[in-house]
Amino acid sequence: MKLFFTFLFAVESLFAQNYKWVLSESPVKASLKQIFVLDSANIWIGGDSSYILYSSDKGLNWQIQNLNPDFEITDIYFLNKNMGWAIENGSDGITVLNNILSTTNGGNNWTRKRFRPDDVTIYTICFTDSLKGFIGGDQNMFHITTDGGENWLPVQRDTTIFSLFPVRKIRFVNKDYGFAVGGYFDFGGVLWHCTDGGQVWVTDSAYADPFFDLEFLDSTTVITIASDIERSYPSAIFKTTNLGSTWNFFEIPYYGVCRGISKRANNEIWGTFQNEFIFSKDYGYNWETIPTPDNIMTYDIEFIDSTFGLAVADSGNLIFYRLLPDYEKYYSDIIIQDYELFQNYPNPFNSTTTISWETSESGYQSIKLFNSLGQEIDTISDGYFQSGTHSTLYIINSTLPSGVYYYQLRIGDKIKTKSMIYLK
Repeated sequence: MKLFFTFLFAVESLFAQNYKWVLSESPVKASLKQIFVLDSANIWIGGDSSYILYSSDKGLNWQIQNLNPDFEITDIYFLNKNMGWAIENGSDGITVLNNILSTTNGGNNWTRKRFRPDDVTIYTICFTDSLKGFIGGDQNMFHITTDGGENWLPVQRDTTIFSLFPVRKIRFVNKDYGFAVGGYFDFGGVLWHCTDGGQVWVTDSAYADPFFDLEFLDSTTVITIASDIERSYPSAIFKTTNLGSTWNFFEIPYYGVCRGISKRANNEIWGTFQNEFIFSKDYGYNWETIPTPDNIMTYDIEFIDSTFGLAVADSGNLIFYRLLPDYEKYYSDIIIQDYELFQNYPNPFNSTTTISWETSESGYQSIKLFNSLGQEIDTISDGYFQSGTHSTLYIINSTLPSGVYYYQLRIGDKIKTKSMIYLK
């Protein structure tokens, strides 16, 4: 683990000088709680009073698309730039009501359809095509539609033990593999996944506290954070590198609620943590927190690309992530140009793979192999090397399970890490 902490310290000193979060205002004063990013030209945010705001220019200007006092938007999902849905939850003073909003013109017009039964709260919605969609909420609300939302039926689950646990977020990494997270505070959190397009959902794991959001780091890796509103128990990281077949988890020494999580890059993950941001720059192994501007309460976060991110907060506030000028050149000159670790080939691989690296320095150099928990499990190369390009054929231990592994080059105090996929 020493290597990871050293790398984190070295990189953090650069990041601290070269990015900042900037507080801004939206056109409304209601608290904003949901973000959906299709691309840099199509961003929607939603919140209290059922506001839906739209930006086509990375948040410079916002158009109000929806307003419904006494309701709130609990999720937004767009299949493409025209077709989208949102969940609107509220009350008539006696009964809890839910509306499913839909649009076919990018949100310029929304159609509102009341969802029954009443007295449930729907938290999330997503669609995998124009006809098949999913909603999740409390009171055993985990449903599927195959006719574009005209009819909704309960999904099939492998157990009824957690059937009453609220489903907080549903998302698909591809048309077959989907993931869902949820749970109650101080009672339990649950992870589910499917491999058949959402017909049958398998309970992966349970924990003491709920999950509110999840993020796909790549085509096989999912990460989520369990958190506690009373701050009685530390948060916990759950991560799978094989599409939910197995999950690794560990506690981190931070207390709060993570309602939104997003990656800036595959190795760099950010989350909202009430009046702080929580972040990792080493694939989720080590975490830190920083205060939000003015210690404002934040709810959701999304990165549009590696240079631009957005968080939504109380009282209509927005927080933008900006890279400072010359960051990419500065980072490249200091970290990359004097040495390089190349992607292994082939990747994925079955038993052997070639790893190459290049350095302008002569000296002691090592390449170590780590598992998804950050535990060192093998030495790939170790010794004195002249400057230049080097390669080694690595034969992996056949007793190791399939999955994502990390190989790390160390030259003096410089470290570079890449991932590789081992398939038996």
